[in-house]
Amino acid sequence: MKDQGVLQTDPLGFPQFSEEPKMLAIIEDLNSQYRVKEGDTIDVDIRDVELGSSIDFDKVCLVDSEAGAKIGAPYVEGAKVSGTVLEAFKGPKLITTHFRRRKDSKTRQGHRQKHLRVRIDKIEA
Repeated sequence: MKDQGVLQTDPLGFPQFSEEPKMLAIIEDLNSQYRVKEGDTIDVDIRDVELGSSIDFDKVCLVDSEAGAKIGAPYVEGAKVSGTVLEAFKGPKLITTHFRRRKDSKTRQGHRQKHLRVRIDKIEA
């Protein structure tokens, strides 16, 4: 199905679609791949950056625009995705339990992974 652009309404309330150039990229960050467009927010693993600062993703596997798609082998040369760090937060709590039968022994441990929420500002190809 073709992406129809941004939904806007006319004075009577009927939907009007405005055609904007769409760029799509697949980026790789710390062994995870993300499909992003401009304006999207993604959650990546934590690193040493300050809130509100800019972050660049240089490992771009694919860039798709109206001019055509560029597929990297393994990465697209000269492509870069820029974003802004919005917040740092912890993910959901994961509980691991190790139970040993007939030994009256068990271990319970919890873990919460730390993440960064990043807004994608610009895709350059």
